[in-house]
This record gives sequence, structure tokens and C-alpha cells, in this order.
Amino acid sequence: MSSTVLGMMIGISLGKHRFRGRAGVEFLLFSSISAPEVVLGASLLSLFITLGVPRGYLTILIAHAMFNISYVAVVVRARLAGFDTSVEEAARDLGAGPWTTFRLVTLPMIAPGVLSAALLAFALSIDEYVITTFNAGSTLTFPLWVFGATRAGVPPQVNVLATIIFISGVTLALLNAVVLRRRRT
Repeated sequence: MSSTVLGMMIGISLGKHRFRGRAGVEFLLFSSISAPEVVLGASLLSLFITLGVPRGYLTILIAHAMFNISYVAVVVRARLAGFDTSVEEAARDLGAGPWTTFRLVTLPMIAPGVLSAALLAFALSIDEYVITTFNAGSTLTFPLWVFGATRAGVPPQVNVLATIIFISGVTLALLNAVVLRRRRT
């Protein structure tokens, strides 16, 4: 959730505004995406140790948010590529303030991009093993549990959860196709 909100704000800033340091922010986003997960996990672990933060649930949340912000920002920025700013200008001309314009005009127009970015962040996060291993401490997450459980053989719970995740994804894709088909007619 936090990576979705922060990534959305960064993506909107990059997609709609020109500012000093924009190229540096874009470089930082893409370097975060292209960096190996081992590097990101080890550097976050080093940061947490330096700051004296005990490893656990909080460090996992921070690490996953840091990992996913770049992906969310890139997806939202891509959604804004063909964004028509005249609709926002019309809302402001009609008396809407900046917050009202964002809430009632901008957000509904970029909502598909934000939703797809959130789903991408969820999929990447639920599958993330390396960064979680570095920053988990004694906290057991789903990828860590699966890795530990498969040493003795694949337990049936792994197959059940994989089936649930797969069926949920297929159901969302089918619902999206139905909604798009109804909009066209």
C-alpha cells in the first residue's frame, strides 16, 4: 500500500511536471529496478544495522516498499504518457481546487494504471525471497516458509496457495475483459 501511494506520487510528478533533478530521479528509479536483489537486500540490511533498527516485520515492510516504489512509479508514469491535461484545466476553470481536481478528475483517469501498479507490486512482493531473507530477522513470511517447507518435500499448502493465486489472477483478467467488452458496446 505504501509503495503504491509513494510510487503513484513519484509517477505523477515525473509524468506531469518538469523540474530540476528529474533526470536524476529517473536514473535512480531505473537503477533500483535494474540492480540485483542481493545488492538491494544487503544495502538495506546494512542501513538497518547502522541505524540500530531490529530486523522484523517493520524492516520487511520498508524493504518491500523500497523495492516496489520504482515499479509503481514507472507504471503510473507510463499511464500518464497520453494524459489529456485539458480535462484538469477545465475542472480548475469551473472552480475546482487542486485536491478536488486530483480526486475527481486525475485519479479516476489514472486509476487503471494505479491498480495495475498495485497488483504488480503485490505480485513482486509475495514472490520476493532474497530481499526478505536479508531483512526478516526471525519473522517468517510466505516465501521464507515455502523455501523452508520444500526442503522436506512440497507440502500441499503450497499447491493450494499457488492455485488460489493463479485462479485469482485469471478471474481478475476475465473480469477485466468482460468490463472492457461492455464498455465498447
